[in-house]
Amino acid sequence: MTAPVTRPRREPSRHEAPAPPRPARPPSRARGATAGFRARDGAPRKALNPRWLIAMALLGVTAFALSQLSSAPPLGSSLPAEDEILAYHIEPERDLVIKVPAEIDAVEVTTWGSVKADACDSSRRYPYGFVAAFVNERGEEVARHAIDLESRVSCDPDRPLGEGEYAARLASGEGAVTDPRSTLLITHDVLPQGGQVRLRAKPAAGGDGAGVPAELTILSRLEGRYQRSEASRAVYEQSLDAEERRQLGLRTSALGFADLPEPARKAMLRGWARRLEAGGREGIDYEMSRLLLRRFRMPYPRAEGRGASEFVIGERRAAALNFRGPLSLDIEGPPGRTVRVAEGASASAGVALGPLGRATVRLVREDIRTVVIDGVGPDFGVRFGASEAQALQQIGEIVHPAMPSPEGAGAPVAAPGSLAPEAASEPSAAGAAPAGAAPAGAAPAGAAPAGAAPARLQTPPDVRIVRYLALDPSDPVIARMAPGQELLGLLFRVEIDATGGANQGDARVVARWGPGPSERAELTVTLPRSRFEWWNEGADASEPRLAILRPPAGVERIEITGDARTRVRLRTIEPGVNETLYRLPYRVTLAEDETWRYAPFDVSTWTDVRALNLDDLERKERFSDLREQVRIERAGEGARSDADRPERVLIPEHAPVRRRLLMPAWQSAGEPSPGDAWTPLLVAKEVRVDGEGARAGRLSVVYRAARASLGKEVAVRVDGEVALKEPIVALSGSLRVAAPAGARRVEIEGLGEAGVAYTDAPPANGGAIVRRRDVFELTRGRPMTYRFEQAAGETLHLVLFVVTPGENADYRIRYRLEGAKPASREAAFFRRVTIPDGVLAGRGGDLTRATLWEAATDKRGTDGVGRGVIRLGDDLTPGERVVRLSLLGRQPGDTGEPAKAVWVGAVLVGQKGPGRDDGPRLWVEDDP
Repeated sequence: MTAPVTRPRREPSRHEAPAPPRPARPPSRARGATAGFRARDGAPRKALNPRWLIAMALLGVTAFALSQLSSAPPLGSSLPAEDEILAYHIEPERDLVIKVPAEIDAVEVTTWGSVKADACDSSRRYPYGFVAAFVNERGEEVARHAIDLESRVSCDPDRPLGEGEYAARLASGEGAVTDPRSTLLITHDVLPQGGQVRLRAKPAAGGDGAGVPAELTILSRLEGRYQRSEASRAVYEQSLDAEERRQLGLRTSALGFADLPEPARKAMLRGWARRLEAGGREGIDYEMSRLLLRRFRMPYPRAEGRGASEFVIGERRAAALNFRGPLSLDIEGPPGRTVRVAEGASASAGVALGPLGRATVRLVREDIRTVVIDGVGPDFGVRFGASEAQALQQIGEIVHPAMPSPEGAGAPVAAPGSLAPEAASEPSAAGAAPAGAAPAGAAPAGAAPAGAAPARLQTPPDVRIVRYLALDPSDPVIARMAPGQELLGLLFRVEIDATGGANQGDARVVARWGPGPSERAELTVTLPRSRFEWWNEGADASEPRLAILRPPAGVERIEITGDARTRVRLRTIEPGVNETLYRLPYRVTLAEDETWRYAPFDVSTWTDVRALNLDDLERKERFSDLREQVRIERAGEGARSDADRPERVLIPEHAPVRRRLLMPAWQSAGEPSPGDAWTPLLVAKEVRVDGEGARAGRLSVVYRAARASLGKEVAVRVDGEVALKEPIVALSGSLRVAAPAGARRVEIEGLGEAGVAYTDAPPANGGAIVRRRDVFELTRGRPMTYRFEQAAGETLHLVLFVVTPGENADYRIRYRLEGAKPASREAAFFRRVTIPDGVLAGRGGDLTRATLWEAATDKRGTDGVGRGVIRLGDDLTPGERVVRLSLLGRQPGDTGEPAKAVWVGAVLVGQKGPGRDDGPRLWVEDDP
């Protein structure tokens, strides 16, 4: 078989399914080993000079003295990480099991050693090793290799360990982490049908005389090496900028990238890596640690200011912070200013910064959401922070530096809207409270014991840098069409002068592929200003717009010109990629009508491509860097309320069997209740009864009773008093109860342990709800048909919610769009591409687990829900659309039994219905 080998590290492009970048290796060190071979550094170690000990002691004394000054910045803070990953532990007592897909030809194992060191000593060598066992699809071990490696800790000898430069360190800050070593395990010969690679730590071979560390934990990142097709390789080559090409050439040859022969360039660009996941459950089958990485020579270009001390907010600019649970958020800024806080989709609430310029708000929601913070009046700088334990509630590739201690105690604490109250203490006449002291009252989770100031960490927004090219009316940006590339995407924004107070900007884009009057396309559009993005130069940025061009066959070169304030990125559809897979830790479950915006991804349906004249444009400084904030939004833009969202529920033809699907959701306090929501009454619940409208002064309750409760009575209590009592004559029923307007405590009795009830009144203080959706039965013998009209220029999305009853199960649904072939739009831009025939493959439960209300079962929350989207672009001629769905059976290679029947609910987005309905509320994002 082919032995594992060590090879130079491939620099991933930011435009494809990249694993996060790695730290640069020391030039004098080999990075890995073949089986039985270990790289060594023959450089002699120098004895420690006693004068260094004296110098370090003086530095320590100086640092301690400065730390006692309230105005001095902390010296113990490390430089912000350029990358953050979750690394698996390779342990001697159990195997780390990695599933190997048949599509890959190698597994790349990048390892670090976590060592117990208390001083910076880059001359010391740390040997370690692991065993890689290859297990085929039948469970048979077909090969085994022992890998021996050696590394060192890169650190700054002039500063204590944990401060200054580093190649890697643990997020917890304990001990030191060695430089990375990369080992390539070739799998295509021994695992042609896929299988597993099992990794286990082993005693290190040899040493450097210093002995093997008593405790060394091997941390690893694992990636599968896939092969690009010829078309995908050509697109990827276009996407590389000058610096990325230079780095690829340096890692492969002394020649530059352009001087390499064509076969060498193809071989270099044909492979790409994707993260591989460990099998089992975290904490039981494997352990993980958060690892922070830096590179010394090339700073990471995709993120900035992670841990920046201040962030500017105001009337025109907002900050977005992503959290996964409740926490107490500190906000510090100029005294007397007012900030506004909005948690999720709820309305914002004002919070005044006290005389000391500080306030604390308690965020109580349990779900994953974005907290948006802006300010009243002109822009001003603020800091955000939380206790050390609660800072980990923030989602994203965030480094949390220490929060500078405020001068005095906390300012008054705000508790408006959905933000829960938390008491605060002002300085007494005798003096201010200790710096960093927690407010009085209920201590937040993770608070320090009484009498001790809790460690406070900054929770900065997740900001990323993206480069756009500036257009010019006479000097074009030139796009080269790769062989087989049919579409060119232009993602563009406008630079808006921040000093003029404008809230929108006009963009004009012209694309030419020939001299004739018909060999061009033109687009003029007005774009609104973005609250969250801005350009490096300080100007405001508009929201983005994606325009797609389908040039005639054979076109190889397109010249793009436009207004001087217009910025553009060139994009194309990634061949063979049908999904966008976000990178960890952004790969979390969001609400059904929410999506990530600008989160980094492992795989994306769209990829950036390189302008043909990029080198010339960069020499002319024809580019602008955009600051983007990663955030969660209701998918899409422009919607302000449920009534504003252009969507309609579709009913299939021929009246198939219908059921109601109850999907879990969350409603914030004070948020308007959607018309399709129910509040669960498993226990007594305080709900809000309307005082006007169709539901004024009444409650509607639906229930399912346990079989043992038949013949007994069901009672509804409102504020402790029995408002209605009826006999239970069927397993399900509904009740109408009169109740005064306002907050009322509602309780249901008599349904039995398996019973459940819901009311149409929203929770008074926010909380869990369910959203109702009509779904229809789709079987293999009975296809489903939808009909609707599409007007000229309309961009529509047919969103399908697919339910697999009682379990999480795979499904495959073929769709066919009949009678509407894409029109020739060679002389015009359009916004969406239509694929008239395809297969929606998924798994019920990937979106959520829900309940089919009319199903003949006492179990709740066991029905798996998945979601698929059929896109109907504006490249179609107007007219009637007929969409037919067919449930497919088991396919070759399927691992599980496919669903025998599924339930489908369809929503058409982008077209208003004839009137308001109680259907689902969602929006589909317009720009990818």
